[in-house]
Amino acid sequence: MLFRSKFNKVPIKLETASSGIGTWLGAFKDIFWGIKFILVPAMIGIMSLVVANALSISVRERRTEMAVLKVLGFAPRHVLLIVLGEAVLVGFLGGGMSALMAWGLLGNVKFQIMFFGAFFVPANSLVYGPLLGMAVSFAGCIGPALAAKNVRVAEVFARVA
Repeated sequence: MLFRSKFNKVPIKLETASSGIGTWLGAFKDIFWGIKFILVPAMIGIMSLVVANALSISVRERRTEMAVLKVLGFAPRHVLLIVLGEAVLVGFLGGGMSALMAWGLLGNVKFQIMFFGAFFVPANSLVYGPLLGMAVSFAGCIGPALAAKNVRVAEVFARVA
């Protein structure tokens, strides 16, 4: 009887699985916030800088082609639209392919981490991927496209000759 009186006063903690998971993930709340609002925008900014650098190199290497287009009668806005169109098309294709690969490969793989059953990639990533690729490429190519628009034919052909 002596042991029974000591053990019946021990509190029992009972909670649902979702409450336990929520409590466990509460420690990571700041990390998830940092990923969502600091890391992801920083990655998008870095992708824009990489695209801007690649397009700047491309425009610099193709100055002669831009000058020939102007000699053939293309207006500066046409050259601007050609460069912008190429960049946005590449961004659309790159974003679409990466979203399709993430959704197709990772979305169907059982990737068990702790108590999570699978790594879930939503189907709307197939829409967000190409849109984000186009937005990033557009933001990254504005500067190089404006530089391509302002190519001076006389300066380009004076260096070539």
